[in-house]
Amino acid sequence: MTMVTGHGNIRSYLHRFKILETPTSSCGTKDQIDHLLYECELLNKERDSLISTVLQTDVWPISKKTLIRKHFKIFVKFTNEISFDKLNEVANPPCQAN
Repeated sequence: MTMVTGHGNIRSYLHRFKILETPTSSCGTKDQIDHLLYECELLNKERDSLISTVLQTDVWPISKKTLIRKHFKIFVKFTNEISFDKLNEVANPPCQAN
């Protein structure tokens, strides 16, 4: 579970081990779990389903701990729908994190 551990096919993780030259994803920000989960515009479509399901019983944004504990199935669905190939393309920014 890359989104839980922060390990795996995420640019910031691969950059730590000098596998990639930059931690910046194709949206122009450093690929970190919080950015991917809550902000990255490249994942808006995937995130919409997650948010809709969470809002049936909770609020958004929700803590990662609560999200995983209470909404595990939809969280797994969200992570499985992410195209890490799309995120790992050369940086070309449509989204900017604060």
